[in-house]
Amino acid sequence: MPMRRVMLGVVVVAMTAVLAGCSGGGSTGDASPSKSPTSPLASAGVFAYLKVQIGEDWRQTKSQMVVMDGNKKVGHSAPLLLADRPIFTADGRYALTMPSFLDEVVAVSVANGKTKSVPCKGCGDRKSECQCQIVAPIGGSRIAWLDGNHHLVITDLADASPRPRRTDVTLPTQDGFLDQRVSPQLIAGTDGAALAAYPETSKTGFDVIKQAYLVTPDGKPRRLRPDRPDSIDEAVFSPDGTQVALTGNQEDACATVTVADVASGKGKTAPVSAKPGTTCDNKDVYIDSLWWDRDGTLNVTFQADHENTTAKDGQRRFEGGRWVDAGVPQTGEVRQLNAGTATIQGHAPGTLFIRSDGERAKIDTDVRYVTAVP
Repeated sequence: MPMRRVMLGVVVVAMTAVLAGCSGGGSTGDASPSKSPTSPLASAGVFAYLKVQIGEDWRQTKSQMVVMDGNKKVGHSAPLLLADRPIFTADGRYALTMPSFLDEVVAVSVANGKTKSVPCKGCGDRKSECQCQIVAPIGGSRIAWLDGNHHLVITDLADASPRPRRTDVTLPTQDGFLDQRVSPQLIAGTDGAALAAYPETSKTGFDVIKQAYLVTPDGKPRRLRPDRPDSIDEAVFSPDGTQVALTGNQEDACATVTVADVASGKGKTAPVSAKPGTTCDNKDVYIDSLWWDRDGTLNVTFQADHENTTAKDGQRRFEGGRWVDAGVPQTGEVRQLNAGTATIQGHAPGTLFIRSDGERAKIDTDVRYVTAVP
């Protein structure tokens, strides 16, 4: 799931740490050694995480994407400025991230740990809202984004020298604040398709654009009608690609998630923390992560705005059309791996552990995000 709030979230983390007198965690730590060559930790599964090295201010705060196979480090990126949440290609062969203020995608091969970067230019004068920094998987090892003219651009990371290819597929702009035009952005992807929406920016003003389009590499974009009451800022497809979960950051609404059927385009919405039917004058909780486990369970982690709600930070899973407590520690995040779990303990950036078949290992500290291979 490509993130729009990630850069702001990392900036807030950096500023908070500076005010508290904290310093960065140094270089990326190696995983703790397994107890034996046949330790189940070695086959826990492939995942990627973002390690944050906090500097004196956000400009000196660096992020590093690390790719693991169980408790073995596969590879890592160079230190990057405010990198985005790691995502994987649909085939799981590459983990990638987008450093802020740079027109490039940085990818690490799961097979050999080698790093490559792909330019994604064409943002025109919208540098602060650069479409090509919002990248989504679209099948196999291919990734996609929208250029400055709203054309779908695709590149294959499996190529020896990946080169962006502009397609004939285009998406419409929408009316924004004071006659400004709001550009579409790809916010999620799956095998053979991506989702385009119109997240809140300075150009949307007080308007909420609730439109979303299913985009394929060689077809006309199809409009979805999920009947979502809030904005559509983030999304994530289910493992089989038949459903997509949508959420938004509208300030004067309760935090909700809409689960839409991809075939029909229709969706059902449930509040994350508030009781059904409740209205919020201000945001009650802020969604930090939204993801599907491999078994098809939809999960969310969130932080409560204690001025507007009595709710506590936590992780929930979607069951029977509503969100229920996931039964994990209040602070942190637990992700399902192929044969185990990855857990960030404490408020992010926290300490990352993996567990498999009763064994547990500390992987690293100062971890902001973790993502399991699809």
